[in-house]
Amino acid sequence: MFRPIVPSNIRIHWYNYQKPEDISEEIFERIRKGFAAQRTDNPLVSINIIAWNEEANILRNLSSLSALKSKYPVEFIFVDNNSKDKTSEIIHRCGITPVFEIQQGYGFARQTAVENSHGKYILTGDADTIYPPTWVDTMLQPILTGKSIASSGTYSFIPRKGQSRLRYAFYEFFRDIIHSLRTINRPYLAVGGVNFCFPREAALKIGFIKNNSRSEDGSMALALLKTGKIKRVTQSKAAAWTITRSVERSGTFLNAIKTRLIKEFKRVSIYFYKHEQNK
Repeated sequence: MFRPIVPSNIRIHWYNYQKPEDISEEIFERIRKGFAAQRTDNPLVSINIIAWNEEANILRNLSSLSALKSKYPVEFIFVDNNSKDKTSEIIHRCGITPVFEIQQGYGFARQTAVENSHGKYILTGDADTIYPPTWVDTMLQPILTGKSIASSGTYSFIPRKGQSRLRYAFYEFFRDIIHSLRTINRPYLAVGGVNFCFPREAALKIGFIKNNSRSEDGSMALALLKTGKIKRVTQSKAAAWTITRSVERSGTFLNAIKTRLIKEFKRVSIYFYKHEQNK
């Protein structure tokens, strides 16, 4: 789906601050009230957020999650993966007690989050990402209606000051075409921990891979495919909005496009036949 602008229900959480001390107490109080209103002893969904040195971004994430509007009871599990900054302090001040995982790595942090969850379903996200109020219900819909065992959502980028949102929209449009091709035969290649929903019991039996690579989410998705389908959710109501650093790892924006094109061209043929899993 083409998203040329950042919607207002996302922009409202885009707080700019130089350091955590600049955040007003009024903002923390509003976020605490939002989480308190959602508190439950019997969650259906556990929202798992992992964080490492995210003091510059995590307030936006917390703010958006405190404003969720779901008809289902939810709980929030934040895992601080050995941060050296004030990530945990900000989480605490927003009314959430983080869980600590000292073993560095995405897989370690994801696994710790699942093990500390109580919901029937897990919905994973990232600490540098903002979520719409309709996120939970939209991601759960294909699972609760029996269309799939899990669901994976898309994401868009919030440009830095002076950057064009439109150019990122075109980049995402191309990326989503690639993801659509992947979904036909290899849906696990379109799954990202930034927006992924699945049953907790199945995840506990499988377990996240214990390493620091970015393949922990795809590996979980591949294992889940043995028991059911993974539905890709592309509606804006479930789209996550994140910062641009994953694109900027390739240098300039144009270089990022070039790198992505070359990478996808080299492996596009694999999208047309199914991955053979070990039985």
